[in-house]
Amino acid sequence: MIPEDLFSRHPAASASPSGSILSGDEVLPFFRQSGPAVVPIRRIGAEHHGELLAHFLALDPGDRYLRFGCAANDAQINAYVDRIDFVHHEIFGVFNRRLELIAVAHLAPSPADGEAEFGVSVLPSARAKGIGTRLFQRAAMFARNHGIQTLTMQCLTQNAAMMRIARHAGMRVHVAGSETEGALRVQPHTLFSHLDEWVENATGQLDFVIKLGMRRSQAV
Repeated sequence: MIPEDLFSRHPAASASPSGSILSGDEVLPFFRQSGPAVVPIRRIGAEHHGELLAHFLALDPGDRYLRFGCAANDAQINAYVDRIDFVHHEIFGVFNRRLELIAVAHLAPSPADGEAEFGVSVLPSARAKGIGTRLFQRAAMFARNHGIQTLTMQCLTQNAAMMRIARHAGMRVHVAGSETEGALRVQPHTLFSHLDEWVENATGQLDFVIKLGMRRSQAV
């Protein structure tokens, strides 16, 4: 039996008026980032259903437990991917040179509440490179520019990677036994935040096109 909470959104934690505000440097990584290399992130849609399914199926039982709150089997993961609302939700992905999705972020907005819930998964080969944090930054940028006031997340307290992302971003974190909720107030949009998002979109698309061209040339 599929757990009821596997495919439903948990009640989101509300950020108080005094909640942490993500700084401009964190929300706008392109024009203010220094040091680490840029991670090309692409907005992806239903055309990448197969790659999304392959990504989640590649997670081992422990990673599935951390991502979904239970050790989801293959059938449950198939159902999860089939239920993704590509019209109203945002999916961000990082592709490797073989055009495999090595990291995926899922942003599920709740317009009536002005909130959006963030979830992320990164394959073992791509961990410890800051990709999860960059995906959170990308999601925060989208939220900022599309009328979302609060980013939320819910994860198991033992999910060290998500806990690091939440604390690094300045989320207000509430730990309740085995579960942790986080909430972050997002700054209002500006001309520069929209420009940064345009650059992010263009960079992610260009990166994908280049990798696609390389794959096709190798297949000839």
